[in-house]
Amino acid sequence: MAESLDLPTVSVLMGAYNYEQYVGRAIESALAQDYPPELMEIVVIDDGSTDSTARVVEELARENPGRIRLVRQANGGYIDSTNRAIAESRGEILALLDADDLWLPEKTRLQVEMLQADPSLGLVYSDMVVIDGGDAVLHPSHLSYLNPVGERCVPALLFTNFVTTSSIMVRASLRDVFYPVPAAVPYADWWIALRAAEVSKIDYRPEALALYRQHGANMTNGRTGITAVRNSQMAVAFQLYALRHLPLDTLTPDELLHVWSGVEKYAGSAVQHSGSFFVDLTARLPSDGAQADALLAAADEAAGGSDPLAEARLTLKALAWDPFRFDTCERLKDSVTRAKLALSLADPLRGARGYRVLVDARELLAGDDLMLAYADALSGSEDVTLIIDASELPVDLAQSNLVELVDRCALNDRDDIDLVALVGPQTHDGRQRMLEVVHAHYSRREGNRQGAPVYTPSSLGELRARAA
Repeated sequence: MAESLDLPTVSVLMGAYNYEQYVGRAIESALAQDYPPELMEIVVIDDGSTDSTARVVEELARENPGRIRLVRQANGGYIDSTNRAIAESRGEILALLDADDLWLPEKTRLQVEMLQADPSLGLVYSDMVVIDGGDAVLHPSHLSYLNPVGERCVPALLFTNFVTTSSIMVRASLRDVFYPVPAAVPYADWWIALRAAEVSKIDYRPEALALYRQHGANMTNGRTGITAVRNSQMAVAFQLYALRHLPLDTLTPDELLHVWSGVEKYAGSAVQHSGSFFVDLTARLPSDGAQADALLAAADEAAGGSDPLAEARLTLKALAWDPFRFDTCERLKDSVTRAKLALSLADPLRGARGYRVLVDARELLAGDDLMLAYADALSGSEDVTLIIDASELPVDLAQSNLVELVDRCALNDRDDIDLVALVGPQTHDGRQRMLEVVHAHYSRREGNRQGAPVYTPSSLGELRARAA
């Protein structure tokens, strides 16, 4: 483990409501982390508990001076207590811990190591062992049936959630992206992961670093009956809210359909478990036909301007505002087909120089050093184009951040440094064609990708020689 001076401060965030039987052990598992205690704070929000939850926390705080902060508030619910915990935090890293779950001792250290190794990583999570109220193991791997994803995870997270509260560690520098969690959102963990994935990379440790407790009182343990119906309704509400309010400009045509199939999956689950086709799927988030009509009018304009991808995105948003329109669903499928055809005809590297080097925009934007090293090593060269892959970032964010990077590095008047930014989603076929005409990759990490060499700042001289 690195020296304390080299390590970030970590805030452990916990909301607790009437969990007197579990909260003490949850806090003790955070106190037992093999991480410098002076770099960790534990923030507990007692959300108006009517049992002895607060007393348990106060006793632990007395036994561990300076390590635990208890904040008491009137009952506001899960989202409100999560927001309060984030607001009270002081650490450079935020780690969420449910009051009935447990951490294994190495969790903080291993996840901090991941974040330190890759500045472009914004959030990390892990597998968890599923236990019951008495600590008996129900399943050795929570992720085994959730299909965890690292790269290309925005569409996957719009389809379903695989990032669970007590496994999450996220950079506090991303706070403005996900905080405050909207009151209409049922799941804070899902929201934080999705928002972080929009602007940074996320990744996971495959081993279990926490114990995830499922019992009669917690909110997502039900798999049958009325609890399963409620959980499915909550998932639909989350997905519809996200599709209504978040940008969809990183989604490919196929991903637009995939995301909507996730909404339909949870809707189908609600119908199945309720035993009725008349279950209210929008009880938590009502439909709005006027909003849907306005979006469909905008989709008409996009279609008239020969932009089928914009039409498809607007149509999906219209569906999110009024999911019961069969004709809108059919329009989504048709516009996706047209968008795929249009994208298949595009050449993303038209006009690039003879030697093409690909770099991930998220890694490039993690620090100016990568761009500055490239510009210095390739000074005077007219052989190379740096292809900046920003397809994973929202279009507006990618454009503004890359413009600022070029300005900071004083590259606007440099004819020798040729840059091409790929902004907006790529189809699988389009990306494969692009990779076929890329000669090398540029990264902080050595390796070999898709059969092409990877150059680091220390080996840029070799890149220049190869290009010449």
